[in-house]
Amino acid sequence: MKKLLTVLVALFVVVSMFAAEKPFTLGPNVKYTGTVSFSLVVDANGVDISGALANVDASLAFGPTSDTQAGANFGISYAPFGGVTLSLRSITFSTPYFGAYYSTGKQFVSDYFTGRVYNPDGTTPWTTAMGDFADSLKLTLPAVAGLEVYYLDKTSEGTATWFSDMVLVKYPVAGFTLVGGLYNTGNTSTHEFGAAVSGALDLGIFKPNLTVFGGMVDGGSGMVTAFDVIFTGSLTPVTGLELKPTFKFAENLDKLEYRSSNISNAKYFSLGVTYTTTFAPVTLTAKVTPKVDFATATPTTTLPLNELSAKIAVDPVTIFVKTTNADLLDSTRKYTLYAEASYSDPMLFGAVKASWADITQFATYTYIHGAVTIKAIPEFTLYSDIHKIIASANDFGYNIRATYAITPNVKLTGFFGTLTLDPDGAYTVINAEPTWNVKVTYTASF
Repeated sequence: MKKLLTVLVALFVVVSMFAAEKPFTLGPNVKYTGTVSFSLVVDANGVDISGALANVDASLAFGPTSDTQAGANFGISYAPFGGVTLSLRSITFSTPYFGAYYSTGKQFVSDYFTGRVYNPDGTTPWTTAMGDFADSLKLTLPAVAGLEVYYLDKTSEGTATWFSDMVLVKYPVAGFTLVGGLYNTGNTSTHEFGAAVSGALDLGIFKPNLTVFGGMVDGGSGMVTAFDVIFTGSLTPVTGLELKPTFKFAENLDKLEYRSSNISNAKYFSLGVTYTTTFAPVTLTAKVTPKVDFATATPTTTLPLNELSAKIAVDPVTIFVKTTNADLLDSTRKYTLYAEASYSDPMLFGAVKASWADITQFATYTYIHGAVTIKAIPEFTLYSDIHKIIASANDFGYNIRATYAITPNVKLTGFFGTLTLDPDGAYTVINAEPTWNVKVTYTASF
């Protein structure tokens, strides 16, 4: 217990250093930001404590008495009783002739060349293939406004005999952005190259976006042409009616070594049609997206019903009902149903949501979810969720949670139940046995 107390006191001392904004200075040319946190958790397994210094950026601006300007950005990590580690993230410098930004990591330039993974939760990590690259350099030339040259360094030279890295050029032209580049693939001696142009066309009342890509890629038994043409826009001819035409024609994009997750082959034309009208307190919405897919010799046509919904809002009550169908032209497709009713005022929020995969099988729901939030006083809030799914080993879950703000930086929270968070942050994971915990957390930004 004495050892535990010593650790607790030490951690409180560390976090208290950052309780005030900018608690210390490092000189007139140094700026820093970050977050410090501390938590103490008590649950069935005992006591767990942790402290962290996160998202720390320190920047150093240095301007000597010459024309050259320079700066650097650092990352700071802290381990309790393990000291502080300072790591270089980037260096920026400029002269009257050129500017440069050096990074110890990769720099994003284009979805066709520097791939990212676009997840539904909003995170965008690098694709696995981009693990081939480490440091990067960006050059700008004041004499050519808008021109950017990127160099990404490969971690392994592989079998390339003359160039094993990636070089990209980015330049704006008449409202469009041009990105072209050359790179070595994997650890082979193969090189791929291409260029992408994207921007908006001004056609008066219709201003669509156009993206065109073309390049030579490794097709497995030789070089093949990869191309992508995307034409999309939005038009509102009358109030409440929105039209969104999209045309895409692409081949061999799957062979691009370092593409982003949203770059894929397809050949289709679709027209999103959405109509919304309001007769207070009722709002009606209908959305269909007819699509003609001509990726194969025989084109196929689908007509998804994306939404047919009604929303009734009579403060403080809201009722929402929606049905969808994956393809109205396919008699085997089922109409889904989603319904939600909620009540909201400054002290109480309650909602019940339910979903059905087949509207004709009303007794066979996908899930029913209930949530209640009670704000008894400004500092104290009580929450509860229940979740019921189609019969399984664990088909019903519940929880009750409470939060008390001791100070703006310190919170006391409690949890009891079988319903815990899923990867998307919703309480949908049903456990066989209930769990509990009481937690004290401290967070401060500086």
